[in-house]
Amino acid sequence: MAQVRKILIADPDLDSVRALSRALRTKGYQVHYAPDGSRALEVAVLRHPDLTLFDEACRLLDARTFVQILRTNPRTEDIPVVLTTSSLDSDRARGMRDGTLRKPFNLDEVLSRIEHIFRRNEAAKDLKSEQQEIEGSLSQLSIPDLMQILGMNKRNGKLSLERGAERGEITVSDGRTVNARLGRVEGEKALFRLLSWTEGNFTFTPGTSAARPRINRAMDDALLEGMRQSDEVNRLLPGLPPRHTRLMLAPEVDLSEEQHPVTAQVMELLRQPRALGEVLDLAPATDMEVLGVLSTLLQKGMARPTESEGQNLGASDLIGAAEVHALRGRLLRTRTLAKVATAKVFVCGSGSSAARRILARVPGLEAMSADPTAVKSGFGTLGRLELSDVLNVDFCVLPPAEAARPLWRPFSAGSIGALLMDNSEPAVRLAHYLAWEVRIPIVVVGTEVPAPLQGAPAGVIAPGEDLTEALRAMLVQALNPAPTLPGVTQVQRASVTPQ
Repeated sequence: MAQVRKILIADPDLDSVRALSRALRTKGYQVHYAPDGSRALEVAVLRHPDLTLFDEACRLLDARTFVQILRTNPRTEDIPVVLTTSSLDSDRARGMRDGTLRKPFNLDEVLSRIEHIFRRNEAAKDLKSEQQEIEGSLSQLSIPDLMQILGMNKRNGKLSLERGAERGEITVSDGRTVNARLGRVEGEKALFRLLSWTEGNFTFTPGTSAARPRINRAMDDALLEGMRQSDEVNRLLPGLPPRHTRLMLAPEVDLSEEQHPVTAQVMELLRQPRALGEVLDLAPATDMEVLGVLSTLLQKGMARPTESEGQNLGASDLIGAAEVHALRGRLLRTRTLAKVATAKVFVCGSGSSAARRILARVPGLEAMSADPTAVKSGFGTLGRLELSDVLNVDFCVLPPAEAARPLWRPFSAGSIGALLMDNSEPAVRLAHYLAWEVRIPIVVVGTEVPAPLQGAPAGVIAPGEDLTEALRAMLVQALNPAPTLPGVTQVQRASVTPQ
């Protein structure tokens, strides 16, 4: 029989306590109550609750002192304490490791936070042990939570992270972050990027590293700085061009003038046209610093998109005019004749990361809105690519969960192909359905063709990482849906000569 978890509510507001207690008891929790901080400390020592909800209005003992006393007692040092508060910005909330909850309570939010804390504590118990390897999902335990646990327990080892096709790692030594890697980026720059991940999986492997440390920050300092920089990056990004946009210095810019080191790094990189994403990866400074410099250079006219940027991808960039009309004719074969035909391309991937990659990396793709609802919901249209004045391509997503299978067939009408963005089991299962049931070609982006897709009726190809090349290959395959020959499941490049 599962152990009943105990929750202590310390709050002088009886009306609030009664409503919260009913909700907690309904969920099977055992509830203890204290009207002030002094009584809460007594109950915590005697009853040892699994969690304390401590209100900032408690008298006799404030939240910070309450937590400090708990941490000095081996019996109570691990009890999570969440501050409940009626104010937006409370000085008392600072230093509360387990966060705050705003009053009046949203009971769904309260229950969700409690369940999250209990999941985190279970993972913390595993991380305290000497197991060889520990795995989990970032949706249940975030990277900042993981890092705090590793820091408190002074662990040594490597935290490997996976999100779709992306791979990253964070190395810790004696509870301190000493290095991080993400693609070709390393050090603090990689750490701050990884801290923003909210989806994916993690594996912690204990062990020591002899590599030279590249990060010299205490764990709490690294996490706070990472969150600050993430907020600033999110503020800057909407005012900048998409990551694929190629930028260059204005010809009149004088490179001989002395510049701030980060500004000098960015300007040196822009001596030749580069995509914004490439500048971010190549500049040694953090993303926040680089984006700040790019924003200033663009505002002052010292940098600008190359002349070819800002133009939509047209038919001549992907397929020839004859192929455009042939594809349009195929789409309208069983429908009322219309001037413009719209085809669907499905994006198969895990979580929202695949959808965001499409929005960020497909030139000319016009999103349905600034933040398409399909990204978070996993169902609907992300955006539209205008190939010509008679043919559009809508990029769509379907929820890959097995329970959503009834939605797949009715929504797949008019589809001409699918892009498989990672090899996760749900994404491959959806791609398999589209390949065998809807019989559309599958294009695998960035990885090898998974075994379940080999021999797909309309063909399966893997042209590499380039999404433009992947789209071109998919359109070619849609016009000539033939099975891939045995033993030939990957193509390095597909091309069509425009007519």
